[in-house]
Formats: sequence, C-alpha cells, structure tokens
Amino acid sequence: MLTESGEKKYVIHPSSVMMVLILSGISTLFGALVIAYVYSRSRLGMPGISIPWLFFINTLILISAGYCIERCHKYFKLRIEKRTIRWGYATISLTLLFLAMQGVAWYRLLTEQITPGSSGGHGYLYAISILHFLHVGAGIPFLLRLLIPIHVGYHQGNASLFFIDDHIKRKLRHTIWYWHFIDVVWVCLMIVFLAGTII
Repeated sequence: MLTESGEKKYVIHPSSVMMVLILSGISTLFGALVIAYVYSRSRLGMPGISIPWLFFINTLILISAGYCIERCHKYFKLRIEKRTIRWGYATISLTLLFLAMQGVAWYRLLTEQITPGSSGGHGYLYAISILHFLHVGAGIPFLLRLLIPIHVGYHQGNASLFFIDDHIKRKLRHTIWYWHFIDVVWVCLMIVFLAGTII
C-alpha cells in the first residue's frame, strides 16, 4: 500500500527494525562486558574499585539531557517551533557537557596515577566508560541533522513543513529511542560498578 506521497506504507517501518537491531547489538556489547566484569569479581577474586565522584554528577547531567529531548519531542508534536529548537539545543549542550565532564573525570584519575593498567577493575571502568562515551557522541550528529533544518526553516518561515513530514517524525522518534537507551545503559553500568564496590 502507498501513502498519498507515494511512499510505501509498512506495518513496521524497516528503519524501526534496523534501529531495534542496532540497540540489540549495543545491548549485547555492553552486556558481554558487564558479564565479564561480574565474573572477574565473583569468580576470579578481582578487587573492587571506587567510582569517581564525577561519574555520579555526569549521571545527573545525562538524565537531564534525556529530560530535555523529551521536552523537544513534546513541542515538536505540538508544532511549537521555537521551543522545539530551544529544547533540542539544550539536549545537545547537556550532552556535550557530559562528554567534557567525562574527560575531566578520566584526567583526574590519571593525575592520581590510576590508569587502565592499575587493576582489572580500572581496566573495565576505562573500557566501558570510553565505549559509552563514543556511543553518546555518536548520537549528536543525528539530532543536529534534525534541528539545523528546523532552525533554518524557522528563520525562513517554513519550519512548519518539518512537523508534518512522516520521515522527519520517524527520524526524531528513533533518535529519542537511541538517546534514552544510552541513558539507561549508563545508569545500569553505574549500578553494576556501585554494587561492585559494596559486595
């Protein structure tokens, strides 16, 4: 079946299936690392580590970015251009702040002579947090690819066209899936590391 615009209508769009597969792959990647960490702690007697306090602050920053992208989505659905743009850029700003603060956290660890080779636990901490850092950074271009045209259209007076485009709606929805998924991954990782310091 075709829509009025000539696009084939799907029960589940192929891009949604692709997004689910991507998120499943990321889940497998981080899941394997977490299982390896837990196994090393429980079976091999690897000592626990202290989580940098900046990681807790960064968790709040990342959760705040997730809140902002939800507000962006809300105003997109309401077709309020200015607020959609404002909350979208707030999301990116907080995400960039998270990335910068992660860099500061690693720098502080290194200045304290805590390197990936200091212990097995620190090796996992660096590996997992750097891998997560890369996945967070990977989401920024996709949100910018949506925001910039809307921003330009807002100044040109034709941004309303983006709010009725099914392709744009779908891309925003997938971007939000990715954003929240990466947020949840980080929170779960923090819980695992925190549990590792207690147990």
